[in-house]
Amino acid sequence: MTAVAEAGTASPISTPDRRLRIFVSSTLQELADERRAVQGVITQLRLTPVMFELGARPHPPRDLYRAYLAQSDVFVGVYAGSYGWVAPDEEVSGLEDEYRLSGDLPKLIYVKSGVEQQPRLKELLNRIRGDDDASYKRFTTADELAGLLGDDLAVLLTERFTASRLAADPVVEPLRPGRVPVPPTPLVGRADEVQEVLDLLADPGVRLVSLVGPGGIGKTRMALQAGLLAPGIHEDAVWFVDLASVHDRAGVVDAVAAAFGVRREGTRPLLDVLVDRLVDRDVLLILDNFEQVLDAAPDLARLLDGCARLKVLVTTRTVLGLRGEHVVSVAPLVLTAAVELFVARARQVRPGFRLTPANEGAVADLCLLLDGIPLALELAAAQLRVRTPAALLERLRQRLDRSLDLSVDLADLPSRQRTLRATLDWSHSLLGESQRTLLARLSVFSARWTLEGAEAVGVSDEDVDVDETLAALVAASLVVLDESDAEQLRFRLLSPVRSFAAGRLLESGERDATLGRLTTYLVDLVETAGPGLLGPDNRAWAEQIDACRDDLLAATARAVDADDAETVVRIAAPLFPYWWSRGMLLQLSEVAERAAALPSAAGLAMLPHASLLWARGMFRISKGQLADAEPLLDALLERLQGPGVERLRAFALAGLALARVRTTPTERSALVGTAVGTFRDLDDGWGLTFALSVQGQLALASGDLAGATRIHTEALGVARRIGSDYLEVQLLDLLGVGALVAGDPVAARVSLVAAARLHQRLADSEGSANCLGGFAAVALMQGRSQVAAELMGVAARTRELVGVTIWPALQPSAAQLELAITSALPGADLDAALARGRAMPMLQGLAYAVDATA
Repeated sequence: MTAVAEAGTASPISTPDRRLRIFVSSTLQELADERRAVQGVITQLRLTPVMFELGARPHPPRDLYRAYLAQSDVFVGVYAGSYGWVAPDEEVSGLEDEYRLSGDLPKLIYVKSGVEQQPRLKELLNRIRGDDDASYKRFTTADELAGLLGDDLAVLLTERFTASRLAADPVVEPLRPGRVPVPPTPLVGRADEVQEVLDLLADPGVRLVSLVGPGGIGKTRMALQAGLLAPGIHEDAVWFVDLASVHDRAGVVDAVAAAFGVRREGTRPLLDVLVDRLVDRDVLLILDNFEQVLDAAPDLARLLDGCARLKVLVTTRTVLGLRGEHVVSVAPLVLTAAVELFVARARQVRPGFRLTPANEGAVADLCLLLDGIPLALELAAAQLRVRTPAALLERLRQRLDRSLDLSVDLADLPSRQRTLRATLDWSHSLLGESQRTLLARLSVFSARWTLEGAEAVGVSDEDVDVDETLAALVAASLVVLDESDAEQLRFRLLSPVRSFAAGRLLESGERDATLGRLTTYLVDLVETAGPGLLGPDNRAWAEQIDACRDDLLAATARAVDADDAETVVRIAAPLFPYWWSRGMLLQLSEVAERAAALPSAAGLAMLPHASLLWARGMFRISKGQLADAEPLLDALLERLQGPGVERLRAFALAGLALARVRTTPTERSALVGTAVGTFRDLDDGWGLTFALSVQGQLALASGDLAGATRIHTEALGVARRIGSDYLEVQLLDLLGVGALVAGDPVAARVSLVAAARLHQRLADSEGSANCLGGFAAVALMQGRSQVAAELMGVAARTRELVGVTIWPALQPSAAQLELAITSALPGADLDAALARGRAMPMLQGLAYAVDATA
């Protein structure tokens, strides 16, 4: 609304011999300072103030101020907290009566903020606010009132003069009705997030909601949906303002005012005009793309403070940081929703496209590769005009960075979003130099990282304050905060963002140096994690390795390519228990063999070389390559001479006890016995448990069932003492096998059920296969041969998937079990049962084993 509302036909502007009379209505004592300020403004403008304190009576009779009003040209009402005096025999105060009698005069109304109002004054002001012929504004001080009135009277004279010359309609226009753009396509996969926003907007205590996330994640689309469904707000009272083309603070206020149809009034700040126009109105304002105008946040706060019934929904890549801000983080789509969106957009370019058994795997992999980012999925789906899902997947896998060049010809899509590169360029252009530098360096991480990791790779000659800069990148939604672990915050980059940042790192010429810092950090981490995996904190250390496993594997691959055998050994060897427990022995075996073939391997120092021999030997045993493992472990023992190598020598002896199948049981028992004694002397719980498990297996193989049970029971106690779930479940399996060999399926099942519960939590493939084999034997002894064959099929398929075999000492009993199952079923029934088992996922197989043998 402009400063003045006119009613009826405008009168010609007066000549100098007849000045405009300005009638001022207010309480006398309460607003004495304000009345003086108003009088001064009117006088300075060479206008005539009509104010009753100039007369002799403070409370003139009704006919007197009616006469004064009849001779006035403008009505100015100034109100604070008092309703005013009600004369005898009157129903309203003189203050309200003056307003009633002002008729069609232009009305300028000013209300003092921060003052408790009497009930009847509140009622009067509510009616005034509903009067389209009145300009309604708030003020705080007398000086502020003077400025407002001076501007408004100047505008009034201008508008009335223009109106008299042009015979125009009344100058003041109502607020433009709100309008939320209706998207051309339905929203997919965001029902829960939209409902969260709607619930917040419905809360009377929530005034500001920020949808925060990276570019292309779908913030705008969610905001539009929320605006269309906003609770308790009529659709005409929802305004949408796109700030994409706004780049400064003043532009934000201009854009919002333009959306409401509010114009400037004299020299008064436009923000103040907005507050006056929106005060006490039910309004939902949606501000899109706020991240590049964050310095306008204080103006948004001022708007909210001045308009009690205003709610604001903001989309931004950076948190605004205002009091009362409720942040809704917009995450990538889950797989099912991502697939649904991809298919929906694919049908726009290929109406006949549908999911089939032939393409559903490629579509799912595409959605995973693109991290469920809606914009990336839509751009990728557009490529199905000329490619199949499988062909597109192959193209993106070969070089993810090429996906940043995906383009789509949509005229209604903002130019910055027509390619994924443009979307990321948009975010990147908003960063400071240090933020760009750190983002590029963080791209060397393959998965998640800690603050310590960021500091390790991010600092080069102290040129970046990592703590502060990382926080800014998180706030800008380019770095994602991972709070899945309550004890350790981690961070990550979405795949397209990482690829984009990696390109910037390559352009900077810092890639090799940054990767070098990452490798140093990982090697230092492994040096601490290796011993930690063997102690009571092994679970926590295993989880830490889980988080950086991809980076560790990538570092070993780079080291192999760079002929750096020492780095391979320093990363791979200390983590042998981890690789074993995670079913990754086959993968690391290949890495170890490649490292051994490097020219640099010949120059390794004694301990690194010994560690490589140990890892290669144990990897080969796990694959059943005993003849190949034995010479490696023999060579290891030859190198391990002198003090300081006792622990590694004991591991070599235990490994040889498994590998030397051509020697006598007594010799093998002596080897592992020496290892057990060494680990006892070293008080090494992990090593002792490992050696005892080998000793017990050899006792089983030799028929010493009581000795095997005694040894495995002791080992189970040590495993529990050091808190190693992996060793504990291995011993439970071995105790189950011992009971089976002793012909006690009931005792065997008790041990195996306990093991199955742990396997289901650990999801360790090799151990689960051993447990499934034990259950197969239980089922066979129960007379359930088909169940036995099914479980044998699950176990066999599980071992194939991770590339391991049954431990050497257990192979004879496993062979006997296979023969017994084969003999119990006719050929066709056996094949069918094995096939059913091989088709059963491992964890499902464990649950089936427990139920089927009950």
